[in-house]
Amino acid sequence: MYKLIIDTDPGIDDSLAIQFALASKEFKILGLTTVFGNVNVDLSTINSLRLLQLANRGKIAVAKGASKPLKGKFLGGVPFVHGDDGQGNTWQPPGSLSPINTPADEFIIEQVFKFPKQITIAALGPLTNLASALSKRPQIQQMVKEIVFMGGNAFCPGNATPTAEANMFSDPDAADIVLGAKWPITMVGLDVTHKTILSKEILQKFSEIDSPLHNHITKAYQFYQDFFTRVNKIDGTYVHDTSVFTYLIDKNLYKTVHYPVRVETQDCLSKGKTWPSLGESDHEGSEVLMPWKNRPKINICVDVNSNKVIELIKNRLMK
Repeated sequence: MYKLIIDTDPGIDDSLAIQFALASKEFKILGLTTVFGNVNVDLSTINSLRLLQLANRGKIAVAKGASKPLKGKFLGGVPFVHGDDGQGNTWQPPGSLSPINTPADEFIIEQVFKFPKQITIAALGPLTNLASALSKRPQIQQMVKEIVFMGGNAFCPGNATPTAEANMFSDPDAADIVLGAKWPITMVGLDVTHKTILSKEILQKFSEIDSPLHNHITKAYQFYQDFFTRVNKIDGTYVHDTSVFTYLIDKNLYKTVHYPVRVETQDCLSKGKTWPSLGESDHEGSEVLMPWKNRPKINICVDVNSNKVIELIKNRLMK
C-alpha cells in the first residue's frame, strides 16, 4: 500500500483523479496539498475540501500551498477548460471542512520525516510546493520513496502552448528544480495522456451511479467534455491526472525511458518545455549538452496500454 500525498489544483480532471485514488485500496492518502494552477489556490483548497466532504473522507488533511510561481505572478486559471469555479460551473455550496494550519510545503516535509522512504507524492499541478519543500529541507530528496507527476511533454507538442504542457508552463522554475533533484521521479506527461481517452459512453455510465461525489464529478465533466469536443475534436476527454494513479497501480501498463530533463525557464518560445537530453555523451561534458551535465536521469512515460488503463479506471469508478 502506498502512503500518498496528493499535490493538486482541482480542476475537473484532478477531481476525477482524486475520486479514483479514494476508490483504490492501493493508496492510503495522508493528505492533499493545494497549489495554484487550474484555479487560484484559495479555490483549489475549497474544491479539495468539498471533494473530500462529498466522499465522506473528511479526516484526510488538506494543506494550503503556493499561490503563485517561484518567479513572477499567477496569471490566472483556465475557466474555459474547468469553469469559473474549477468544477464545471456546478457551484456547489461551501463545505464545512477546513484546511489544517500547516502550509503545504511544511506538511510535505513533516510527513516525509515521519515516514522516511515511505511517502509517494502524486503531483497533479504545478510543482511549486515540492520545489519550496526542497529548498527548505534539501535532505527530503533522499527520504522520499517516489515522486510521480502529471506534466511535461518529452516527444510531443504541448497543450498550454505549442511547445509546453500546462503544469510545467505555470511554474517552469519550480519544475526545473524538482526534475533536477536526486529523488526517484516519474514523468507522466502528454506523451501518454493524449493517447488515453475516456469516452463519452463511459462517462455516461458513470453518471448512472448515485453517490454525492459521483453526481458532482459527472456533472462537472459535462463542461470538461464540451471543451474537448469543441477544441480537440474528440468524443471524450484525455486522461491526464488519473494517469498518475493508474501508473502507480500497474507500472507495466506504461513504457518508460530514462533521460536527464531540463525545463525551459526563459520567457521565450519554448518556455515550460521539458527537454530530455538525447545525446550519447550527456554526462561527458559536451558543450552542446552542458545544460544537462550532472542532472539525474528521470523515468519518462512514452507509451501506454490505453485500453487497459481505461478498463482499470472504469472498473474502479463503477463500483
